[in-house]
Amino acid sequence: MVKSLRQSPEGDQPWTETLQRHIAYGQKGRALRLLEKVIERDMPLFENLPSVQENKRIAWLYRIDLLRDWGRLSEALAWTCLECELHPENLAAQILKDMLKESLHLQVKPSDEAPTVAIKKGVQGAWHGVAGMREVKAVLERDIILPLRDREMAQKFKVRLPRGVLFYGPPGCGKTFITRKLAGILNFAFIEVKPSDLASPYVHGGQARIGSLFEEAKKKAPALIFLDEFDAFVPNRQSQGVSYHYGAEVNEFLAQLNDCWKSKILVVGATNLIENLDPAVLRPGRMDVHVFIGPPDIEARLELIKQFMQDRPQKDMNWPELAEKTDFYTSAEIEHLIDEAAKYAFQERRPIIQQDIHSVMGANPPRLNKEKIEEMKKPIGFL
Repeated sequence: MVKSLRQSPEGDQPWTETLQRHIAYGQKGRALRLLEKVIERDMPLFENLPSVQENKRIAWLYRIDLLRDWGRLSEALAWTCLECELHPENLAAQILKDMLKESLHLQVKPSDEAPTVAIKKGVQGAWHGVAGMREVKAVLERDIILPLRDREMAQKFKVRLPRGVLFYGPPGCGKTFITRKLAGILNFAFIEVKPSDLASPYVHGGQARIGSLFEEAKKKAPALIFLDEFDAFVPNRQSQGVSYHYGAEVNEFLAQLNDCWKSKILVVGATNLIENLDPAVLRPGRMDVHVFIGPPDIEARLELIKQFMQDRPQKDMNWPELAEKTDFYTSAEIEHLIDEAAKYAFQERRPIIQQDIHSVMGANPPRLNKEKIEEMKKPIGFL
């Protein structure tokens, strides 16, 4: 039943996919009308379900994000002010209202002027270079960026500041890139760590290095620690083949994670193997925010194809159609398609045409499919 609630008011397709298609085809009016239907949809039997409320919150953030991208800041401010009146408990709306006022050079209350953390000013262009992926960006803005931007407001609403963020999903889908962008938006020092950086030949040597890592972050604070291949840092201590000395290292990491937010340190872990994580790291108060990073959506694929095709001889390209046809391809796979299509055209000394890309796709299907992605997207809970 909950699955049906995610369907688009315009048909059987999930509303997020329908919205992305409207955006990819430049249908701004249709995109905004669809969002209005999702936000205002009257469903008395299910209106209090958490999934329904989350859909409406995400749709509201989508609308503000699109209006900001399109330079319609006054309209975005009007909707945000209305949301603040209707739902004064909406922390994201309260902080976004002040951000929009700043961008429009309108007066902001003195008490709200100085954010505790110096987030990059301006509401446009913060995610420049990250095409599409609007649901991911909306969740990060609501749960990470806005609470950190105004800690006093978050405290007023009793919103706990995030301790850590877990990015999970298939490889090659931009987890590292998005993390770097997040650090840039927050104006946090970026510290990237791989498992080999903390490896030690001595028993408990890794434990000491974990402590040193957090000490280094404290000196650079505010800082973002990015732990790639996170499952190697905190493997499930109950799994066979996990050395006993990992217990002390996992305990050390959990202890550091518990208090890092007080030192203005945000931890982001990325994994392709979420089932290998120690369950303790996913309990409340630790890696609080779980974000699935899947293959690029149609809006992102559209920009990727244009980017990879840039400055190559070409003709007769239908960008939105190519973006639709490349569903489930990762960024790396899309780049490979374009490179191979270019080889076909080069051999015949002619511009690249759309059929070249279609021919390459026939010989190179995506490694992912809908079933695999849905399996990966299942709520992870506490494992």
